[in-house]
Amino acid sequence: MNSVRLLKICGSALALLISAGSIVAARQKSAPEAKNGGAAELKSAPSQADKQGRTKGTWSVRMSKSIPHTFAVKAKDARLGEITGEIARLLKIPVSLSPLMAKQRVTLDFSAMNLEAALRLLAPQPYVDYVAGGEDSPEPKPLAVYLHALNERPPSTTDTVKGNSEVMLIEGNTEDGVGSEEEQKKKEEEDPLKITYAGRQLSVRAHQQPLTIVLFKVASEVGVPFEMRYDTTELIDVDFSNYSIELAVRRLSPYVRLYYRADLQTFDIQPLRIALVAPAPVRS
Repeated sequence: MNSVRLLKICGSALALLISAGSIVAARQKSAPEAKNGGAAELKSAPSQADKQGRTKGTWSVRMSKSIPHTFAVKAKDARLGEITGEIARLLKIPVSLSPLMAKQRVTLDFSAMNLEAALRLLAPQPYVDYVAGGEDSPEPKPLAVYLHALNERPPSTTDTVKGNSEVMLIEGNTEDGVGSEEEQKKKEEEDPLKITYAGRQLSVRAHQQPLTIVLFKVASEVGVPFEMRYDTTELIDVDFSNYSIELAVRRLSPYVRLYYRADLQTFDIQPLRIALVAPAPVRS
């Protein structure tokens, strides 16, 4: 008889280090909202010399109200930090610049760009930390942005996505004997829980298996921590092959959250953490 248990140690909610970016330049008062639904346009004060004796550039940043958000940026010899500070304010997330990028001035003119496309125009090596999952969140939600120059060391994967819980799996087998190779192969084929992760594609077969056990083994295969913020006895029945990790966690349960980092220069996706969260309270 097989026995499987999950032990949760030191569980706590995920801590998000969020610090709003600062906008250094003096700015005019906000103009009225754009008729197309964009956020108010902000500009730095022109024709004022900075410490280096250069004239401060002018800039404006607008973000659409609708999701997914799009951005319009106009800048003439403006400090990159001023522009990213306004993007941070609009998105309500931190936008960090490497020491080299913090010194840059930019001249830009673009509109109707989604966040990732806009960031590629702002820096040669952008990263975004996201959280995906949930019935009310069809689009991944950005948690933090990092703008670096090429060949700079990437930011730490725990700068924003942190967790203080540890989950341990205790699994035993009380059956005597190992059995022949053929018997073992047959047993694996009949196993009600089978998970494989190869080529960034996840396959899961689970027949009446505890959701917590499935998520723990998925996280183990992917190579990321599993944070159990909510204990449940829910059993699931799923069978799918070669799903992206984001699509897979959505298929498993609406209470699963996937934290990951997107490298916008290489288009690489790096999973960071999988968490099981409590259902949202029912609105009366």
